[in-house]
Amino acid sequence: MKAIVLFCTVIVAVAPTTAANAAPGAGCSQIVQNLNDAAAAINGDATSYWAHRAKFVDLIFGQSSQTVPNAPQAAKQEKSQADVVKGGVPGRLASFKGLSTAAQAQDCLSPAQLSAIVEPTIKQGKRVNFDQFPPELPIESSVDRGPPEMPNK
Repeated sequence: MKAIVLFCTVIVAVAPTTAANAAPGAGCSQIVQNLNDAAAAINGDATSYWAHRAKFVDLIFGQSSQTVPNAPQAAKQEKSQADVVKGGVPGRLASFKGLSTAAQAQDCLSPAQLSAIVEPTIKQGKRVNFDQFPPELPIESSVDRGPPEMPNK
């Protein structure tokens, strides 16, 4: 069943771009616009998903668990909202992959430009699908290096 839904999603995503390619002058610009819109939607979904997950964790384990009167119910609501966002990501990702294939087939973008859009977007979508937290930034040290050692005599 999921394979049928995935297939239909790709067909629906690629069919309008195929029709747009038939019109002179509207092909690549429309494909690139659709590709950018789909990438923005996936990145927006990822941001929304991680915000709901952060609120969920805070309501279960953080300060909010002690200060919010109905923390367990609020946590349940945040989890269900995150699950709704997560449920839409596979379809968007399949549509995005179809658009990237169309952009590649039409030579609308250089391989470097296509890679700059496609790789991070697919990575964001996969992180949401597999519930992998985004990588954290490295911790910056607030301790400076001390003075040099005295020479031994």
